[in-house]
Amino acid sequence: MLGNSHYYHQLTRKAVVLFGRLFDDITIIRKNDQTGKEVNRFLVPIIYAPKEKMVTRVFSDPELTRQLQALLPRMSFEISGITYDASRKQNSLLKAANMGAPYDLNFQLDVYARNIDDGTQIVEQILPFFNPDFTVSASMVPDLGFIKDIPVVLNNVTNNIEYEGNYDSVRYVYWTL
Repeated sequence: MLGNSHYYHQLTRKAVVLFGRLFDDITIIRKNDQTGKEVNRFLVPIIYAPKEKMVTRVFSDPELTRQLQALLPRMSFEISGITYDASRKQNSLLKAANMGAPYDLNFQLDVYARNIDDGTQIVEQILPFFNPDFTVSASMVPDLGFIKDIPVVLNNVTNNIEYEGNYDSVRYVYWTL
């Protein structure tokens, strides 16, 4: 394009992997109500999938008894947008330095849980690290030979509870970050 030779640094793919790895070590601990002792501990799975796909999986099994695809809790994330950031624009005459164009990748992380306690355990393991950003160092283009600090900014957190029938029967809880 525009007379340039082909190049592909996989920057978007690397950003997706980097974002997913931020949250791939979240664990849930379930305790006995009477004794307070740990009964079960497990890693919360995370996948790249749109929210609608995950909600469809949950609704396809109304009893939430299937153990294969819709095991809760779990997390999913996706790219929700790509926006130009004019505040980071460099001098256009510096083409020799290959400065690139300042685009921000916007991600959405969704947390799905069967009960409120599981959801809050997951969210409480994430929120303390964002003030409102968390900076990760990465070598996005190894050929350039430098490490880039990439701020991951948490803009918003919302939660919702899906009920089935009356308000006493919670179907599932989800958080959007």
